[in-house]
Amino acid sequence: MQSPFDFIVTGKKNLSLIGRKTTTYKNVRFDNDSLQQLIAPNSIDDKRKEIILVADNALEHSDSFWVASRHDSLNKNETNIYKMADTLLKMPAFEKYSDWLKFIGSGYKYVGNYEIGPWMNWISGNSYEGLRFRFDLGTNYHFSRKIYLSTYLAYGTQDQKLKGKLEALYMIGKNPRSSIRAIFKKDMDYGQSYYDEIGYDNLFALAFRKANVPIKLISIEQQKLEFFKEWKNGFSFTLNMHRKIFNPINNLPNKNSFPIPENPGNFNNLEINAKFRMAYLERFLQDDFFRTSLGSDFPIVELLLSTGVKNVFKSNYSYKKINLSVSDYVKIPPAGSFYYNLYAGKIEGKLPYMLLSVAPGNEIYYYNKYAFNLMNRFEYIADQYAGLNIEHNFGSGVFKFIPMNKYLKFRQFWNAKMLWGGLSNENKSLNIYPGTPFTSLGGKTYMEVGTGVDNIFRFFRIDFVWRVLPKPFPVEDYKKFGIFGSFRFSF
Repeated sequence: MQSPFDFIVTGKKNLSLIGRKTTTYKNVRFDNDSLQQLIAPNSIDDKRKEIILVADNALEHSDSFWVASRHDSLNKNETNIYKMADTLLKMPAFEKYSDWLKFIGSGYKYVGNYEIGPWMNWISGNSYEGLRFRFDLGTNYHFSRKIYLSTYLAYGTQDQKLKGKLEALYMIGKNPRSSIRAIFKKDMDYGQSYYDEIGYDNLFALAFRKANVPIKLISIEQQKLEFFKEWKNGFSFTLNMHRKIFNPINNLPNKNSFPIPENPGNFNNLEINAKFRMAYLERFLQDDFFRTSLGSDFPIVELLLSTGVKNVFKSNYSYKKINLSVSDYVKIPPAGSFYYNLYAGKIEGKLPYMLLSVAPGNEIYYYNKYAFNLMNRFEYIADQYAGLNIEHNFGSGVFKFIPMNKYLKFRQFWNAKMLWGGLSNENKSLNIYPGTPFTSLGGKTYMEVGTGVDNIFRFFRIDFVWRVLPKPFPVEDYKKFGIFGSFRFSF
């Protein structure tokens, strides 16, 4: 069975390649059970997915092994292509340019058994640290295919303090994956992180930061131990225990505003998390240690349960948290594709703001799909919340009326993000008072809508975003409308 495809990056007259996938079958057996499966599959994956499992040592075999194991011999044309590709990959010039392209794109560069980067974190700056320098060093698969070690050191010229992180990851198994991970970190932080954001010490965050929005920083000391286990059906389980000592230092209420008489070393927290995730037939881009999800044909469901443990390692807070989310990409030909993410959660306990749910705001002009891009960080906090993000990419849209678009391939989309949240009276009285940067939605709806252009040169995306709720609108103009940019590879 053969299936050809074209891959064109910058136009039909420029860089391109033609590929052909050939699938052969050997020792095929048909009995009553297998024949019945072909006629009437019992499970969804029998008819929706051809699962290919690659052995860990598959790339380490010699050419003689593949000659003996291949179902059919290569023809003359295939043999010449094989030799050409093998020669190209071994050329010093090709290796050099490949390494530099990877370094520019991913930020990391291999140096023997180690890797350095990402380069975009080497130099940055903010109002508290001044000019910040950082250097990262980690191992790669040449060092070990089971153990990954990494560290970084950072220094600010204004606060004159040394910060850093140590991380160790041990891969128990790779197919399916299981691992143990340990982290120690002492550095500045936003306080809460979420997927696809640019870190505060990223060079691009410094360049694209919104004007007149003060950066909010918390010094964090963290110890974390995590166990991860997945199964072949797409179910995975993550259990971790982490201890964090928070010290707000820039444009956030400090710990003196939240006194704990019985334990003056407050903002000391110990939390245990259990995450259950079901991502049936999920696909990945992966290496020996890390991977990026390419999504699934089915909804992805995540349940996160957390508990705060008091009076252990001087921890101060006891609480319960629950969060449930469902997300999915749905193809709706000929109307394009549709993405949704529905989530909700609740927190039980009287807690300071950094342990509550902080709505994900974005204070730079790099668009974040998972954040509210016209909302500041720490603008809204909640102990019960629900939200919905939707995006519809419907192809060429209005650009189909532009003749040049058959070459440009611009795509259009629209999206909407909604959030409902509330705060109990005890958490409201503890956290919200004159001078604090945050408030509560109080059951009202926060909503952003947007549209834009995707697939610009197969790389860039521009978003136009409007904030429509809650009313009355905020006084600041930058919270009413914004233009954001982002980049990614799309084919």
